[in-house]
Amino acid sequence: MKRKARSIRKKLGKQKKVNAIRRLDDKEQRWMKDKDHKVSRQIVNFAVDNKVSVIRLEQLANIRQTTRTSRKNEKNLHTWSFYRLSSYIEYKANLAGIKVEYVNPAYTSQTCPKCSEKNKAIDRRYMCACGFKKHRDVVGAMNIRYAPVVGGNSQSA
Repeated sequence: MKRKARSIRKKLGKQKKVNAIRRLDDKEQRWMKDKDHKVSRQIVNFAVDNKVSVIRLEQLANIRQTTRTSRKNEKNLHTWSFYRLSSYIEYKANLAGIKVEYVNPAYTSQTCPKCSEKNKAIDRRYMCACGFKKHRDVVGAMNIRYAPVVGGNSQSA
């Protein structure tokens, strides 16, 4: 959807149709807001169904400045609404009586949860010398579970 909107905006820009670009941008923002609501609802419903008392999220403040990315992925990073999604998760979790905690995202997908050794993932696979192998997003989730909370007040899930 984002790629399609970007290509249409580019075409309309060449035709100097500024009002059409604004309408398209509003439509894209409404679509993204709807997706954020749906994803946050799924996350909170999963937590409620599995009797989870704490949801942990990475604190992604200043991620656009600190992340190295390729030109191909740069536009996706700058249009992703980190803060809006996390705030939707937080308010829906609070309504359900679930606490939300934020952890520092540094090295979460590069640290082995078994032996704490730091290794870079090759493609999407994480492999450690100790024999541990998983998808790098699963490794990140495992490390987030036990990472220290930003601000210090932590509860066990």
